[in-house]
Amino acid sequence: MTEEELEIAIGRHNRRFKTFMSEGLSEQEAWDLADQLFERDREGLDDRRLCFECKNYDTEKRTCNKIFPNGKADLVGELRFMLQRCPHFSLRGKK
Repeated sequence: MTEEELEIAIGRHNRRFKTFMSEGLSEQEAWDLADQLFERDREGLDDRRLCFECKNYDTEKRTCNKIFPNGKADLVGELRFMLQRCPHFSLRGKK
């Protein structure tokens, strides 16, 4: 990993950490999850994703628009913090 790539990865880690904190995880939980994603991205061996990374995830309603099109946010709950493989995953920001 080059110095530039490392700086980008650290910035991404910090943004994720802040997002997870704002979504209700404790400081330690948020840090641990951001670290887990850092390692996942660095090693490239884990293809699991978080709901936060998917364009189908509605951040305001905290629900998946594909799985729960009627907005049943209470059914998503803590799943949004779990690495998983979802058949409806589509990378946020990808066109």
